[in-house]
Amino acid sequence: MAVLVTMEVGPVDWPKFKAAIDWLRSMPAPGRRSSELYRGEADAGRMLIVEQWDSHAAMHAYQEQVGEEFNRRAATGELDWQTGVWELAESL
Repeated sequence: MAVLVTMEVGPVDWPKFKAAIDWLRSMPAPGRRSSELYRGEADAGRMLIVEQWDSHAAMHAYQEQVGEEFNRRAATGELDWQTGVWELAESL
């Protein structure tokens, strides 16, 4: 079952975070349908990543593969990530 995943973190060092996102985009992501990055309107150091995955398992497999290296590159390893996983209730 497809899931929507939200990951929020901040404040971040924008140049490091952006470079890590660029690196991440070069990595194959089997099962990822879409990925968008948002910056806070009131706090541009706050990031929100919204992704759609084929399954929760696919997302976990990818995060296990690249998560540690992403956090190292983005300097976010010590930050508290707020994560939500959402299943579709119904289409509007």
